[in-house]
Amino acid sequence: MDSAESYKKGGGNSCAVNSCTNNRRKLQMWKKSMCELHNELHNDCPCLIPYKFHLMPSDELTKLEWIKAINRKTLPKHVYVCSEHFLDGAPSKRNPFPKLKLGYDSKVTPGRRKLARCETAVKKLKLSYENDSGDDNVSDSTGFEALDISVNNDNETYPEATCSFNVAYPETVTKSTQYDETDFLIYDDHPYSEKWSDMQTTSTQTKLLLTEEKGVQSKIEGGTMSANTNIVTDSDALLYTGVTKEVFFTLVELLREDNQFNFQLDIADQLLLVLMRLKLHLIFDDLGRRFGISKSLACKLFNSWMPALAEQLKGLVVWLPRETIRACIPESFRENYPRTTVIIDCAETFIQRPTNLKSRSETYSNYKSHNTAKYLVGIAPHGHIMFISRAFGGRASDKFIVEKSGFCQYLLPGDEVMADRGFTIDNLLFPLRVKLNIPAFTKCKPQLSNEDLTTTRRIARVRIHVKILSSTVPVSSLKNFDDILLVCSALVNLRSDLIREPDEFAEI
Repeated sequence: MDSAESYKKGGGNSCAVNSCTNNRRKLQMWKKSMCELHNELHNDCPCLIPYKFHLMPSDELTKLEWIKAINRKTLPKHVYVCSEHFLDGAPSKRNPFPKLKLGYDSKVTPGRRKLARCETAVKKLKLSYENDSGDDNVSDSTGFEALDISVNNDNETYPEATCSFNVAYPETVTKSTQYDETDFLIYDDHPYSEKWSDMQTTSTQTKLLLTEEKGVQSKIEGGTMSANTNIVTDSDALLYTGVTKEVFFTLVELLREDNQFNFQLDIADQLLLVLMRLKLHLIFDDLGRRFGISKSLACKLFNSWMPALAEQLKGLVVWLPRETIRACIPESFRENYPRTTVIIDCAETFIQRPTNLKSRSETYSNYKSHNTAKYLVGIAPHGHIMFISRAFGGRASDKFIVEKSGFCQYLLPGDEVMADRGFTIDNLLFPLRVKLNIPAFTKCKPQLSNEDLTTTRRIARVRIHVKILSSTVPVSSLKNFDDILLVCSALVNLRSDLIREPDEFAEI
């Protein structure tokens, strides 16, 4: 078998770095050769091995750094890199990937050391310890005499590559090592170095610690947000929740009857917290401070309520009968598109970039140049959301989502669907005897005809652009993303009509 076939199968017998000739065969030959210094085989002599092989780690981020550093188009199944390419001789916390002799010009920058948080306190403790000891022998014993290495200046001989890492510390210090609190305090002009006040007692610290780490349902002083005090008018309710005051308290009574959670907050405050998260996209730290609870409890409350709210409100997102759609169709549709049943569009919401490479590629949208979640929304001509699909990756096409979301099963013969140019779904709708109204294409045409131009303008005038979530969704919230879409769609349907007739504006 030649070397090329061996490389493709990935035996892991050689270093994967370009122009590096180190392999396991050379290593075995070196072990079987004689050592000139010790006059015995290298396999038995105490000489250091010339190099070792290190397997590429399975961690995704570190793996990407290895692949970037090796810089090869193809890699074997098992990637090994010899120790000659690591700054520390092996992968370490400071330098976890290869940086030396990579076969191309690259700037070698050693990793930064990890800074200790309590370095200043440790230095002060060491200084106070040396000042209090007052013994020269103790200070000398912390120097080179404490190491198990002997140096003979006369013969100029050194031990053979052996070193003891067990440092001998001073045996006993005569003075007590118990220190007062004042020994660790540094007084200066900064407020963070001042002593604790009378209000900051040990019980207060313990209460805050329990509330933050254990998620104890005890209120922290300072939280002033409440539904009864902050939701007074419709403008307040629309600002915080996106629905009117009447709708908000109706939802509170509905959820109070079927409450399955034992949170200490009132149901109205819990619903207010969830809707403020959806409407204003507040972080859980902010919500916890507003309602006087911990961050972990606010996060737990939101994640617990989303499936329950979706189950309660899913009846608000339903496909309307054809007679109802015809009766509520706006005047702008009656003139040119009176048979329009639904307007569809695929909306995309930005999400945080996943660390998993497969998920990252499936969610990347070339149209948005970002990782997105993509979903299909179907809206009646008067603005009522009738259909919301589950979320797909941003890489999915509009046609794929229409086919896999189950949208076509709601259509009846004689219906008309209005969509954008990207929905090339004629072959899906033709067997159902459903007409598709989309803007005209300029493909293979120098320009649009007068008829196509008029049709495109009419469709653009009556089409509705859909955008449900405008903020970036964290990866931790993607498990509840379908429930979030359903709840947001239901809350939109609880708002007033999206499209109003001219006589309604005259009455206002």
